[in-house]
Amino acid sequence: MLRFQYSTYLGALVIIPLLVALFVAMLYWRRKKIEQVGTRQLVQQQILGFIPARSTLKFVLSAVALLLLIIGCANLQKGGTTETVQRKGVDVMIALDVSKSMLAKDIQPDRLTRAKQFIARLSDKMSSDRVGLVIFAGRSYLQVPLTVDYSAMKLLLQTVSPDMVPTQGTVIGNAIEMADNSFSSKERKYKSIVVISDGEDHDETAIEKVKKATENGAIVHTIGIGSPQGAPLFDLATNAVKLDEQGNQVISKLNETELKNIAAAGNGTYTLLGNTDVAADKIINEIDGMEQRNLGALVYANYISYFQYFLLAALLLLLIEWLVPGAKNKKPEQRKKTALKAIAKSLLLLISLSCIAFSKAQAQSSKKFIAKGNKLYAQGKYKDAANQYNKALQADTANIVKSAYNLGNALYQQKQVEPARKAYEAAAQKSKDKKAYAGANYNIGNTYMNEKKWEEAIGAYKKALRHNPQDEDAKYNLAYAQAMLKKEGGGGKDKKNDKGKEDNKKDEQKKDEQKKEGDKDKKEEQSKDGDKKGEQQKENEGQAQPSKLTEKQADQLLNALQQEEKKLQEKNKKQHGTPVKMEKDW
Repeated sequence: MLRFQYSTYLGALVIIPLLVALFVAMLYWRRKKIEQVGTRQLVQQQILGFIPARSTLKFVLSAVALLLLIIGCANLQKGGTTETVQRKGVDVMIALDVSKSMLAKDIQPDRLTRAKQFIARLSDKMSSDRVGLVIFAGRSYLQVPLTVDYSAMKLLLQTVSPDMVPTQGTVIGNAIEMADNSFSSKERKYKSIVVISDGEDHDETAIEKVKKATENGAIVHTIGIGSPQGAPLFDLATNAVKLDEQGNQVISKLNETELKNIAAAGNGTYTLLGNTDVAADKIINEIDGMEQRNLGALVYANYISYFQYFLLAALLLLLIEWLVPGAKNKKPEQRKKTALKAIAKSLLLLISLSCIAFSKAQAQSSKKFIAKGNKLYAQGKYKDAANQYNKALQADTANIVKSAYNLGNALYQQKQVEPARKAYEAAAQKSKDKKAYAGANYNIGNTYMNEKKWEEAIGAYKKALRHNPQDEDAKYNLAYAQAMLKKEGGGGKDKKNDKGKEDNKKDEQKKDEQKKEGDKDKKEEQSKDGDKKGEQQKENEGQAQPSKLTEKQADQLLNALQQEEKKLQEKNKKQHGTPVKMEKDW
């Protein structure tokens, strides 16, 4: 099978018919001019050094050489060896909370934006898994059905906002139910649900829906976003802080207990969203650890390039065109001088095109190694991928930034932190693109974080932010490293204080032990008293109880009746299809 690697270059072929048309027009114009002077054959004989049809020959040679150059740049390829790779994966449905509480800014820039960044990173780390998206607030909507088109997924993710769900509130149970219904009902495994929320659930059916989803073969993971301290909500309608019915500020707090309970019921894990890369890696590891479904085979072909032959043929034609004289020179010295100029120009062109062909061939070989490395990296074969990236570095320097950066990733996955950092440093040093430079320094900071070298990590993250100020992960990691540096710098300054702290801890332990012994004695006394009370109750069992209710008992009975009435009304509403009104709209 033949193909052009850079087929867009073939558009330049339209230049050739234009040049032919211009040349024909020039010949016609020259003939008209000669005929104005006299008979064409007689006038041509009078022109010094004129050779008939010589200009046409030179033009044909130049046009064909240009044609070959364009085809060479497009790089004609033929399919070579093929390799079959088995695709395996699972179905992942992501349930994203888009209620107004997700606009709280206890995590910068806000919870919803941070959640979308996490989903984008998660999609980038997937290879063969199908992924879908459910958005929910007071109601749930299927935003993206299961697909392997991660680009479309991320494109639709950018449009997600609280305005897309008219019914506000937070009902996690309905979102889990919709995600479960989006899977194939024929299968009882290969399913995973990832719930991203602050946990402010205004419904009590979440655990029931999770258990039903697990019965259908799904594993439910939860991602908590926000802080336990919370943050006030900003009401977009009034451009002011949101107030409840009592006029108090509405503080939205992360409910980790709810999310942990959901994850436990769904046989999954709970993750607090801080660094998006770390959280995404954790979820990917959980997904990769599941039983994978066979999704069929992919066939990869290694193509053989033939651009060098077209460039060589074009070079020879141009050489011939320069060596062919356009007119007769009557003086031998002039003929010799013209021939030397033609030879010099041909040699110069030959050297230039040879250098271009050699560099392009070398770049092609490095791209081949990088492609093999990427394939092995996606399969989790990080050691083999690192070998391919090393071969790419040895092949040429055309793709040194990409080769070094990918080598760093492969080494980092093997826990080889120091070699990975050197690879990232090489990528940063050779990088001319700001984002690539920022990405390399961000990963350098991660290697220092791995070794708890906070000062070095801070310096690397600052370099990354200078060239990419919008990188939220770099901002988060920078703040975390600064906090850890401050924490470690504030404690453990002298051994005396440490010793004093140890003595204090020992004293506290002794006090706790004494307290426990005291509590034990109290419990024993209470148990004795309890036994006495039990004996008294046995003695009073035969006695008549008073028929009148106390005021407190009457209030309790009345509250119980009201609760029963409320439950009965809600049951009737559900039977008649009346939607339940959410008490909270965030």
